Amino acid sequence: MKNFKNEESTKRNLVTKQRFAFLLSLATLLTISFCASYFITDYLTNPTRKSSKVDDENKNVYADNKYLSDDLFITLKTKDEVDIIDTLSNIITKYNLKEKLTEEELSNELSKNGYNLSEKNEQKLTFTREKEVNSTNLSPNKYYLGEENGYISVFKTDSKGEIIESEKKVYSDSKPISNLPETDQNYIKENKFSFDSKDEALQKLSEMIS
Repeated sequence: MKNFKNEESTKRNLVTKQRFAFLLSLATLLTISFCASYFITDYLTNPTRKSSKVDDENKNVYADNKYLSDDLFITLKTKDEVDIIDTLSNIITKYNLKEKLTEEELSNELSKNGYNLSEKNEQKLTFTREKEVNSTNLSPNKYYLGEENGYISVFKTDSKGEIIESEKKVYSDSKPISNLPETDQNYIKENKFSFDSKDEALQKLSEMIS
């Protein structure tokens, strides 16, 4: 009789332990499910979290909200040939653009030369074109740095974008264009240095030949 009671007690203890273990496992499972559900819901509904990866990728592209960083590298390509790789600040100087540019504004300016944005990452923007745009089309009422007989010239265009020969001056007493960096030589030959006033053109000329 005594053995029977011991067996019953053992069974009850075993059942109690099993129930406790079951309840503990169930509580743990419910806790894990709740936490997982919370984090998944937070990720899906929180736009800040969803855009954090994009923000990280763009943190070096944008210096001040929408404006591009001056240290951002810009690559210009014609088909598979690299035309130029330079910082945005130098591109702004060479193309005579305004100091602060958004990605859209830069794209609009470079599209005038046939370039379209083809690649973007946190370090550079790459613009490509299928063919070189005719660089002989000059803007009206502008001053340009050009090349003539191996030297830099300053000339002005009329209201139709045609060169006013009487206002052209070749600076043959300064250093020849061949002494300049290759990039600057190409920009001068392609008439890419344009200015609103003669003083601006002469200032740029002075910087290049000094």
